[in-house]
Amino acid sequence: MLTTPKEASCSTSDSRSPAQHGGIAEHGDMPQQVDTRKDGQTFQRGRWVHVKSPAEIKRTLDAEGSLDGLPFMPEMVQYCGRRLKIVRFANQVCAQVGEVEIRRLADAVVLDVERCDGCHHGGCEMGCDFIWKSQWLTPVDDNLEAEQKCPAGDAAVKVEPDGASQEVRDPHFHRHLVQISSVGGGIESNRSNVDPSKAVRYRCQATELGAASKQASAFNLQQYRVERQTNGTSLWAIGKFLCSTLVRKALGRDENCSGPRQRTPVADLRLEVGDRVRVKSFDQIVDTLDAKGCNRGLWFDRAEMKPFCGQTMTVTRKVTRILDERSGELLELKVPSVVLNETQCSGLKRRFCGRGMLHFWREVWVEKDGSEI
Repeated sequence: MLTTPKEASCSTSDSRSPAQHGGIAEHGDMPQQVDTRKDGQTFQRGRWVHVKSPAEIKRTLDAEGSLDGLPFMPEMVQYCGRRLKIVRFANQVCAQVGEVEIRRLADAVVLDVERCDGCHHGGCEMGCDFIWKSQWLTPVDDNLEAEQKCPAGDAAVKVEPDGASQEVRDPHFHRHLVQISSVGGGIESNRSNVDPSKAVRYRCQATELGAASKQASAFNLQQYRVERQTNGTSLWAIGKFLCSTLVRKALGRDENCSGPRQRTPVADLRLEVGDRVRVKSFDQIVDTLDAKGCNRGLWFDRAEMKPFCGQTMTVTRKVTRILDERSGELLELKVPSVVLNETQCSGLKRRFCGRGMLHFWREVWVEKDGSEI
């Protein structure tokens, strides 16, 4: 997010409902559809699934703890054995492969759980949604209470503060995932003359999405058929995206809203979670950007962020450290950002990307709400 993504940064309100969450906001005219795996198991947006046990999931993973290139992260172990709802299918994702591009991802869904807290990845505050391969899940009866535990004998995993899994059949699974989630740590990173953030390179789903996905043209129509069948995305939304993409390419339009600054300004409002702020006008924000549409490396997405200009919103997160998706390095932000109202990527203008990434706002783009004074 600290680069200049062309297809990777947009926002909408995060309602955590199957009808509105992450790139499927325009599908009300179509019933919920299904995706059937080769083994005959059927998955459907908005339906319940059972997350398999650590022992079952471990059997699907390679030596690097991945399935088809996508890691099963230690932060995900806490959900093993639980019944959860499918929020959306992640058919397309934005991935760092030299530059940001939208790529195809197979057999992947997002479940209705909390975002990653980065506790085993250096405290990363990106707040990504976990992506679940369908091989880690089993469809279950729809008539179940939210987050209901599985029957005795297949109990949910208990993870202690020290990171050790207490799942009796495979007590080392969680610890093993923690160990393979970073490279260059251990003794080296504990030396007094070594900066731990520089010594460690982390592996997570975000850093490995390029390897886990496949390249696909924006005009490969098969992906839109799958998107409509699984996420119920409307033909209107698909047609609108394709038309706008054609026009932009034909006219050579740049998505960046270029600003006048060579050195962009910053602001220190000392914002805290719960503070109310008003987003500045679009013209005021453009005045803080450089020629690439960035403020200190953070891109302002005109297509998705401009509608929030002038609105009063609440600070829901502060962002001071994130993982570089290219290198896995933990970056301490010199200019912190905030998340407002959990606004996230809608995917509607990004080929229906299913990652649902939170959008970061610079403090110079907002001002404290005068009604609080």
